[in-house]
Amino acid sequence: MKNISTTTIVEGLKERIVNAAIAPSVGVILPSNNYNDFIQAIGEYIKSRPADAYLYVTITNPFERVIKNIGGLLTNSNIKFIDCVSRAAGIETVDNRCIFIESPTHLEKILLDIMNNIKQWNKSVEKYVIIDSLSSFILYNDSILVAEFYTYLCSHLGISNTHIISLCIEEEMDEILNKIIYLKSDRILKVRESFI
Repeated sequence: MKNISTTTIVEGLKERIVNAAIAPSVGVILPSNNYNDFIQAIGEYIKSRPADAYLYVTITNPFERVIKNIGGLLTNSNIKFIDCVSRAAGIETVDNRCIFIESPTHLEKILLDIMNNIKQWNKSVEKYVIIDSLSSFILYNDSILVAEFYTYLCSHLGISNTHIISLCIEEEMDEILNKIIYLKSDRILKVRESFI
């Protein structure tokens, strides 16, 4: 296999995100070895669209690490964060651009914070919620609870004309999550390094 540069991979992923993001809900299934490249590509996509509003919900990594991986997003006023893992890991970071949830098991609290943030956005802008990653929720919660959470979230976001981009790490997915991501996504982006 050829050695593909990270820049080429990120640009290829960004192009695929641009093409997929027009759908109301996008499910992204990727192997763990492409995770960091995909996060970088999401960051590039967000930076290229400053008129849109974004809510980045992280279950995979603490807020500080997401910012480091994406790079430079804190200068954008069009993005807010919900961090579901820092407090559970004992990290006491404070940042006015991020809501820190005590635990990724608090699905109702996460839903309420997502909905409250969406209500604050201007109705005339394109709105996106990015879930990083849906498959990480099943490390902390029962799969059926995650499926119910995701079904409710997708329904509510659809009513409020908000796009959702949901990442799933292939190695973390179980049968229930696999079904729900395919059922609730208008478009599936299945990432393979060889297809970038």
